[in-house]
Amino acid sequence: MKHLLIAIFLITPVILFSQEKSADNKIDIRKEPVLSIYSNLFKFKNLDFSREQPDNSGEFLETNFQLENLTNVSMDLYIFVIATYEKDYYTVSSFEKPDLEDTNTIKLIKSFPDDITNFEYIVKDSTGAEKKVYQKYPKNVKAGVDPQTGKPYNLKDITTFRCRHETKFMKNYYFFNQIAILIFDSEEKLIFRQNYTVSPVKR
Repeated sequence: MKHLLIAIFLITPVILFSQEKSADNKIDIRKEPVLSIYSNLFKFKNLDFSREQPDNSGEFLETNFQLENLTNVSMDLYIFVIATYEKDYYTVSSFEKPDLEDTNTIKLIKSFPDDITNFEYIVKDSTGAEKKVYQKYPKNVKAGVDPQTGKPYNLKDITTFRCRHETKFMKNYYFFNQIAILIFDSEEKLIFRQNYTVSPVKR
C-alpha cells in the first residue's frame, strides 16, 4: 500500500457554456461555487488516501476520513467523493508548446456512490452544438446515501467514511490525481466542499 501526499487547491473553474433547464439538467452548473466550503456543524478530520494494486487488472484509490459532530443534535448528510485524472497545460520547458487543442481536461472520472451519470451534463457551446461534459457536482443530491443502508449518513457523534475508486489498466492508462469531497445537509444545501491533489510519495 502506498500512501499519498495531499495538497489543497481551489476547485477548478466551471465550464463556460450556456445551459437549458431540463429533466436531466436541473442545476445551472455556471452557478457552481469555485471556492472551498467548510461547515461549523462538524469537524472534518483524519483524511487519508492510499493506493492499492490487489491484482494485475488495475489499481484502487482509497479515501478515508472522519466527521465529528459539533452540535447537540444528530444530522443527516449526503456525501459524494469524485475521483478524477485531470490534465493541465503546464509544459516541461519553455521550448515545449502546450496542447491547447484538447480542452477536455478530465480524462478519467469515477464517483462514489458509483453512478457517473449523476455528474453528466448536456451543454451548448457558442455555436449552439450540444456536448456532454462532466462536472463535479451531482444532479441528484439525494443519491449521496450510505450504500449499506440506502439512507443518508446519520452523524450523531463521530462517523468514519471510507470509499474506493478503481481504474483499470489499459493502453492509455491514467491514475487519479484529483479528489473532490462534497457534503450536503438534509435540505440539499452544499455545506462542505474541498478539492485535493494527490500524488504518490517518491521512494
